Amino acid sequence: MTPGPYRFTLLKSRRAEPSLYGKEDLRALGLFVVTAEKVRGPVELTLELTGHDRIRRLNRRFRGVDRTTDVISFRNSPPPRLEGDIAVNVEQAVLQARRIRHPAKREVRLLWIHGILHLLGYTDYEPAPRRKMFRRQNSLLRRWERRS
Repeated sequence: MTPGPYRFTLLKSRRAEPSLYGKEDLRALGLFVVTAEKVRGPVELTLELTGHDRIRRLNRRFRGVDRTTDVISFRNSPPPRLEGDIAVNVEQAVLQARRIRHPAKREVRLLWIHGILHLLGYTDYEPAPRRKMFRRQNSLLRRWERRS
C-alpha cells in the first residue's frame, strides 16, 4: 500500500555539508517511512536542515522550551492528510553521530525518521512510548539501509 500523492520539500536555513544529506535520498526515505506506517491520503512533508540557534528559537516559541534539540516536528493537518514540517539540527546530528560512532548522514536519516514518527503520533516523553518509538525508528532505518 502506498499513500496518496506525496510531496517533499527540502529547505536549508543552515549550510549543511553535501555528505550529510542527499535530497533524493531524504525524499525517498520519507516515502518509505509513510508507506511502512500505512499512511493513507495525501502526504506533504517539509524538511528544514538547520542549526542550534534556529531550532532553539523554534523550540522556545512553539514548545516553551528554551534549549536546543536535535529534531522538532509540527503537524499542520488532521488525518487522513499528513502535512507537516520537520526541522533537523545538523550541528547536533554531527555531535550525536560522533558520540555514537556512526556516520553523520545516518544520524540525519534517523532524525528525519524520528520527526516523521512524531507527526504520526509517536511520542518519546515517557519511557514505554519512547522505547516503542526508538525500536520503530531503528527498525525502519535498518530496513532502509538494507534496501539502498
